[in-house]
Amino acid sequence: MTHEQQPGQRNPGEYPRPAPLSESGPAAETTPRAESGQANSPERREEPLQPRIWVGSLLDYNSGILHGEWIDAAQDDQALGTEVQRVLAASPTTAETGDPAEEYGIFDYDDFGVYRVQEYDRLEDVARVALGVAEHGPAFAAWADLHDGHLDMLAGFTDAYMGEYDSPEAWAETVMDDLGIQERLEHELHGDMARYVRIDTGAWVQDAWLSGDIAIIHKPGGGVWIFDGR
Repeated sequence: MTHEQQPGQRNPGEYPRPAPLSESGPAAETTPRAESGQANSPERREEPLQPRIWVGSLLDYNSGILHGEWIDAAQDDQALGTEVQRVLAASPTTAETGDPAEEYGIFDYDDFGVYRVQEYDRLEDVARVALGVAEHGPAFAAWADLHDGHLDMLAGFTDAYMGEYDSPEAWAETVMDDLGIQERLEHELHGDMARYVRIDTGAWVQDAWLSGDIAIIHKPGGGVWIFDGR
């Protein structure tokens, strides 16, 4: 999927925002992983996302009519395409002039987390991202945005996702705990010396990020998602 401006493409902000759908209406070394990112830092309980798109008829838009509808995006691309064709078939301009409504645009979108849907994105791409967001939540949206919705990368989310943490350093401390680093220090450094020795987790995280071993995405409102970047 590309987000390049297409000839004649309007920026999403140029469209009047459709009314919301009412409730009743239609590192150099391999970076070790925490043994269980989910167990050590479980995904915070959030309301499930229900991705949807507002699809509008370009024939009607060019005739000065805003005709379209909110559509559930979390369905396979064939079902999504059927919904889009249903919207186009109800074109008031077609009913008046007989001209077929064949082109559409995604004028707006909702509940895709940080992922940005573009006006002319393919329905296959939109559906795949939406299904992942509905199943896995905001972390999947961040992963999809990181890779520009590339379908091959989306399939690797489960293996790549290392968890949600308050900070990159919190993730590093979890990894260190899982590896028993502090216990090993205390074993090697006899007496009271161990309490004066600490791993610089900030520097370690920085090196892991710079080397591409991990990807760090900051959450809106605080916290981070950590992904395996290899």
